[in-house]
Amino acid sequence: MSRSKWTARCVLLAGTILCSCTVVGVDYQRPDFAVPAAYYQSRSYATAQGAAETWWQGLNDATLNRLVDAGLAQNLGIKAARERLKAAEALRRGTGRPQQVSGNLEGSSIFSRRESQNNSSSQDIAEVGATYVFDLFGEFERRSERAVADRDAQFYQMATTRLAITDAITRTYIQARFFQRGAAVTRKTIRLREQILGTVVELQEARAVLALDVERTKLQVASAKADLPGFIASYESSVFALATLLDRDASEVFAMMKGNYSQPYPATKPELGVPATLLRNRPDILLAEAQLRSATADIGVTEAELYPSLEITGSVQAVRNVPDLYSIGPTLNFPLFNRPVLRAFHKRAIAEAKATEYDYRSAVRGAVEEVQSQQSSLRAARQRTAAQVRAVNLGTKVADLARETFTASEITLFDLLNTEEALRDNELNLISARRDLALAWAGLQISLGKGWAPDQTPASATAALSAKAE
Repeated sequence: MSRSKWTARCVLLAGTILCSCTVVGVDYQRPDFAVPAAYYQSRSYATAQGAAETWWQGLNDATLNRLVDAGLAQNLGIKAARERLKAAEALRRGTGRPQQVSGNLEGSSIFSRRESQNNSSSQDIAEVGATYVFDLFGEFERRSERAVADRDAQFYQMATTRLAITDAITRTYIQARFFQRGAAVTRKTIRLREQILGTVVELQEARAVLALDVERTKLQVASAKADLPGFIASYESSVFALATLLDRDASEVFAMMKGNYSQPYPATKPELGVPATLLRNRPDILLAEAQLRSATADIGVTEAELYPSLEITGSVQAVRNVPDLYSIGPTLNFPLFNRPVLRAFHKRAIAEAKATEYDYRSAVRGAVEEVQSQQSSLRAARQRTAAQVRAVNLGTKVADLARETFTASEITLFDLLNTEEALRDNELNLISARRDLALAWAGLQISLGKGWAPDQTPASATAALSAKAE
């Protein structure tokens, strides 16, 4: 190659690099839109904790604490999410600058011989080549940004899964204890009604009551016994669901559930904070934002593909008994006939980014609505529970008086049975109210985005997973 031609190519290469080195696309900025300054009918203050808060411990149930810890460590969905995070991190490491360089080392040894000739020949060839693609318009930088955003999205997807598993374990446990208490109340009702039946039978023998009264009492006993299997089956079904969430055998979970029959009860009021804290506490909102960052970076990737690309390729070929061959030179590619296709991809990327922004805004609005709805449910559940406690206390007193007056023949058997039935209904309503209170309290904690990843960022989480795998 003549010196003048080499100089011209160098000038062309340098001029192209100097004139074209710019990053196209849109730099990500969080959408600016107003959120309420405070939740409806609540004080405005910043919450001190959030993602790091182990809120389920506020239900004061040691068994629940053990179940949640086991679920977060063993749940198959969380394990799958961890592996997807590892995959996204591996893809991030291979995206961007690593994609600018490529090259191969090739070697061959060829033996040849003609049938009409006695002589033969062999040829040994070794060649190494490399190509470097200049990032003229920031395509690889935007690809790197997209890969980071996709990695972060997988992290927040894992966090959303953790939060969902915690919610599922807590809710299933609360339901299990409700059915367990329902069975206990039903057994108590059966014993009391059998005692009343014994008394009625004695009175029938003394001809103080009619045969109808005896049959009516038997009906009440049979009715209570008919309710018992439903509570037992529902309790067992809840334990089976817990076993699935924990990836354990059901017998192990049944063993963990023994020794405690009380219902979880929240002793504290949750810290609501302000709606703006949802932007950093809720993993589903952070997931939506990471997806928006990825879509924004994709705009730059598709725009850069519309412009020329420049690469330089060099190779060295060594052949036995032949002088080595060196080659190096630039290649300028300009998209021409496929330009309409590339423009369509770019327009699609812009539309997808806009749609993802709307999804992000919707996620924020929905989160605020969810917190306010859960807050209202919790308030109503507290009021209902307090009212049911008073109703059970009064019903217990009335039932005790009714038994005494019935023994003294001052009220009819019908009045006694109605009183006992009202007491049982109130007791079942009370355990139902306590269940709803615990569920509403847990639901509010979930809606606030608490307890999904204590003191972790996407980078630190992937580093910890990589270290653990090694």
